[in-house]
Amino acid sequence: MSKRLGLTSTVPHEIIVAAGGRPIDLNNVFIADPQRDRMLDRAETEGFPPGVCAWIKGIYAAAVAGAADAVVTVTSGDCANTRALAEVLRHRGVDTIPFAFPPEREPADVARALADFAARLGTTMAKAEAVRRRWAPLRRRLAELDRLAWEEGRVGSAELHAWLVSASDFQGDADRFDAELQKFLRRAKRRRPAPAARRLALLGVPPIYDDLFAALETRGARIVFDEVPRQFAMPYDCADLVEQFCRYTYPYELPHRLNDLAGETARRGVHGVLHYLQAFCHRQIEHIVIKERLPLPTLALEGDRPGPLSGQLATRLDAFLEMLA
Repeated sequence: MSKRLGLTSTVPHEIIVAAGGRPIDLNNVFIADPQRDRMLDRAETEGFPPGVCAWIKGIYAAAVAGAADAVVTVTSGDCANTRALAEVLRHRGVDTIPFAFPPEREPADVARALADFAARLGTTMAKAEAVRRRWAPLRRRLAELDRLAWEEGRVGSAELHAWLVSASDFQGDADRFDAELQKFLRRAKRRRPAPAARRLALLGVPPIYDDLFAALETRGARIVFDEVPRQFAMPYDCADLVEQFCRYTYPYELPHRLNDLAGETARRGVHGVLHYLQAFCHRQIEHIVIKERLPLPTLALEGDRPGPLSGQLATRLDAFLEMLA
């Protein structure tokens, strides 16, 4: 195939690589672009309403600018607007390939979804399994990165977030990504542990703020559980690709996700929870259940466009951290 396949969300990119493709997470392309404000302006000029999530508009702008040869659109288990996005992309001449997570994480349903995706790309699950096995040591190293952050305090919040978010596509080159990760881990293990701090969990999609992690660390707090980016990394040993995507919490029912949150926040000694909510996202409604079910102080932080924390949000963050202290 030898195509750059843009991703709207995390998908089994083992299958993409098995088919000879190169995965490119368009979310990461958008947020790292120095002209990202212009990308949002372009999307709105071309008809996207202001009341649509900035990530959707950024993905659109990246795709029509030629960041990928085709786009894998996750039509179930992610953003409710992706179906409409796919229609607009096709209208603009961008090839799209649908992928749908099943409504529930039944192994048979997950296996069927993965096999259908492999068939669409012209490969087999056997070839995808070979890629998964090859990547297993890389995923274990991501688990070690996570442990160094929460258990030993040798990896900073921004560093942890950057590595885990990049695991959604391994920056298009898993071998190079793994080599750089191994170098980073060797350096991190030689560091002195960070001083004691208020230990926070960050829930929800990756925040769109530029300075959240720096703001936390200057206030004596750090992230010891970065929920959704950790899910992108899938840092757990599995028997096969089906089990790996059954354990993935993001696309499925909320009770499965809550079990993971309860276990990980307890294991990591979390003091408080920051729940990032993207403006205009249907997942904001889940905050009602999460706040009532997690036995920890929780602060909701809403963001819209890329940029720094507003003064109002910084004040709320100060008050929350003071309360934890």
